[in-house]
Amino acid sequence: MQSCALCTLARTVSVSNGVTLSLKTAGTIPIEVDGILPETVLGLSVNEICALKIHAGKDVVELGEVFDVTVNGNEALIFEGDLRHVKHIGENMTWGLVVVNGDAGMHLAQHMKGGTLVVNGNLEPRCCCEMSGGTVIVNGNAKAMLGSPLPGNNKGMRGGLIAVFGSVGSRAGEGMRRGLIAVSGDVGDFAGANMIAGTMVVFGKMGLNAGGGMKRGSIVSLGGTERVLPTFLYSCLYTPVYLKLYLKFLSDLGFAVTKEMLNGPYRRYAGDMSALGKGEILILDKP
Repeated sequence: MQSCALCTLARTVSVSNGVTLSLKTAGTIPIEVDGILPETVLGLSVNEICALKIHAGKDVVELGEVFDVTVNGNEALIFEGDLRHVKHIGENMTWGLVVVNGDAGMHLAQHMKGGTLVVNGNLEPRCCCEMSGGTVIVNGNAKAMLGSPLPGNNKGMRGGLIAVFGSVGSRAGEGMRRGLIAVSGDVGDFAGANMIAGTMVVFGKMGLNAGGGMKRGSIVSLGGTERVLPTFLYSCLYTPVYLKLYLKFLSDLGFAVTKEMLNGPYRRYAGDMSALGKGEILILDKP
């Protein structure tokens, strides 16, 4: 079964059948499951799935040595357990539905191109790096560098949607090229740093130095911030029409959107003037 953002846009995704991979033992040895995707797993038998190769530390092992495998249909690929040391879940995913019931490790949804990935837990750093499509829904918190570039690169998220129903660490959306990141809680410092384009909507409080070095794009702060970088110039106070469309879309997704957010005026800051200067930071002007 193929899955897309339009048919699974909901904070809670109900899965009645699928392939379930339950981590046998939670430890500190990193487990890398790149290549274990709906397109490679769904439709296989239990024995075939158990025979697939993954990395456990320096060793290459069979998946069945690390996970208990249950096959009950082909609706989704489901990971269960304390998965903080399980890396690369959903990497290079192109279609289908992946559900993670537990905290997930680094590099989740890295280079993701399509499909939907739902995490019912928290994320470790460097997740959704350089994703170009698809939808990631996080029912928890995410650590630093969500949607950022990989080391040595300058372009982060290139498309798709990341929806976090919690808070996010520093450098979220760094180098963002396209797409939408929405966060219901707070966001750490340097959000949208070196942003090239795209949109970030923060419902909670935004950290310091947001948008530093950004060229284009929009960063929307609904909960305010202590300081806007001096390289951003105040433009005006207005109600952006396009933002209402974003907020209505996010409301359907499960974000708490108020009338004040839809109709209230926003302070617009243009910048970063130390870069191209065609980006903007919008801050809800609260009485």
